[in-house]
Amino acid sequence: MLLASNGLSFWQELEIAFGDIGIIPAVLLIIGTIFIIVEIFQPGFGFFGISGIVLVILGIAIRLYKSERGSPIIQFFVMLLCVTLVVGIALIIMVHSMKKGRLSRTSLVQSTTAVPSGITKGTEDFTQLVGKCGVASTVLRPSGNALICGKLYSVVAQSNLIESGRDIEVVSVEGVKIIVREMDDGFSINKQKSL
Repeated sequence: MLLASNGLSFWQELEIAFGDIGIIPAVLLIIGTIFIIVEIFQPGFGFFGISGIVLVILGIAIRLYKSERGSPIIQFFVMLLCVTLVVGIALIIMVHSMKKGRLSRTSLVQSTTAVPSGITKGTEDFTQLVGKCGVASTVLRPSGNALICGKLYSVVAQSNLIESGRDIEVVSVEGVKIIVREMDDGFSINKQKSL
């Protein structure tokens, strides 16, 4: 397969592109590719992703500036294709490792979220509602609204379905999720009020 611009084949352009690449462009390409691969394992398009892309482009640009043989445009695409192949292989390895469960046991994959668990400044504290009784103001399937202590809350039923108007009790709170259960007919809110 010959490339139309200068009669060189793809493999000849590849040999020219990487044959006399020089130390600086080679180091920039290698470090840039490593940074892009690190960004794949630590997503967020932050420092590593941006730095990796800049270093790869800079390495290719320096290499093409010093090029004396072949077509600089074709060499640009050849080098970009090689970097893309290496990153693609790393992505395939990552996906394969995730499916096998190997990657989840490494320190590269974080098992926690950026948001701290529990109650933070911006999270309202509903723990005082545990044990309180109320009435389902909508059908809970399993989520809906309930009137508890005279205030309307968004709640989640412990069972699959609680009809509107049924007496409920708050059994637990997980962050902002208020979990309720239907109260037995023998112990309704009306009876509780009379106690």
